Amino acid sequence: MAPGRSSKKPRAAGVRAGRPAAGNRVIKAAEPRTAASRSAVKVPKVPAARPIATKNGARGARATARPAAPPEQQPKPVVRARGLSGPRLEPYMRRLMDERRRLRQELAEMEQHQVKTEEKPVADVSGSYDDDLVDVATETFEREKGMALESSVQGMLQMVEDALRRGRSGTYGVCDGCGRLIDANRLRAIPYARLCIKCKEREERLRSAMR
Repeated sequence: MAPGRSSKKPRAAGVRAGRPAAGNRVIKAAEPRTAASRSAVKVPKVPAARPIATKNGARGARATARPAAPPEQQPKPVVRARGLSGPRLEPYMRRLMDERRRLRQELAEMEQHQVKTEEKPVADVSGSYDDDLVDVATETFEREKGMALESSVQGMLQMVEDALRRGRSGTYGVCDGCGRLIDANRLRAIPYARLCIKCKEREERLRSAMR
């Protein structure tokens, strides 16, 4: 070894002892994360989407929901009144029995008249042709009128019989339409009435509309 020279080897330029040069840094490989390290990582919370408010102040979820259909309204049961009885019923029953007696007698007279009309000869052979036609037309008209009157009397007699039946069953004086009591003035005028004034007017309007 030559005199005056150091035995130590010269250091590389720019390299310090125990430290790598700035340009020669060693990059360590990333260590794999364990389950504990993954759980330690905080995940940012995402706020839930809020329903959008409408102009009326209702939430979007409620605004989009369809309104529930209203429940069907059941018809109210008709509460029927109690029919007339006792002293209140007796005068009407007497009038109805008198009316039934009168109608039966009138119906019997009509039937007798109808029999006489049918037994009468249609036309006189000795008369002229025109007179025969007049007689035939008159007799036909009288026969048809008698049949119509007889049918009307039979209808009234049927209504009187129904009224007497209602009196015996305890429902006389109760309207068949609304179930309320019929006004006393109406019963005095028409003892066999089965409808009050309002229900009778409604029935007449329906009949007029169907014509």
